[in-house]
Amino acid sequence: MKVTYLRSQLGSEPANVRDEIDPSFVNDNYWLLLPFHFSCDTNAAVEDAGVQKLPQGNGSAEKVVVKYPSDGGYSPGDTWDLYVGSDGRIEEMGYHHGGPAKLEVLATWADYKKAGPLLFSLDHRGTRNGDPLHLTFSNVAVKLVGSNTWMDAQ
Repeated sequence: MKVTYLRSQLGSEPANVRDEIDPSFVNDNYWLLLPFHFSCDTNAAVEDAGVQKLPQGNGSAEKVVVKYPSDGGYSPGDTWDLYVGSDGRIEEMGYHHGGPAKLEVLATWADYKKAGPLLFSLDHRGTRNGDPLHLTFSNVAVKLVGSNTWMDAQ
């Protein structure tokens, strides 16, 4: 399905766009592009919590906590615990929803592939509120500005 819309005009869109497509886009967008969000977001508080044990795996990594303020943006009040390896890649992630509905996610970040100059994690395994979670991406490609060629993640 291909949908084009302006998020600022969601109130005038059909209910399926507002209630299904936009939340799904946001979810997939954060899973695929999370490091890019954090590098661009200026309203999140970032804390280096030092080296910590990985929540799901063996070993340890540098824990970086990213917390959004309770108002505004796509992720109000949410907290993200990133476990970053010595290579600068996210190894595992913890997500804690800031709203009234309980949502806790623990997931690995694996199967890193490069598409053009960008590196993506295409496989995530863990739990969502204690239930098994497995999220994968396929057919990821980028097209650089000025190019007509798509570069597949490899």
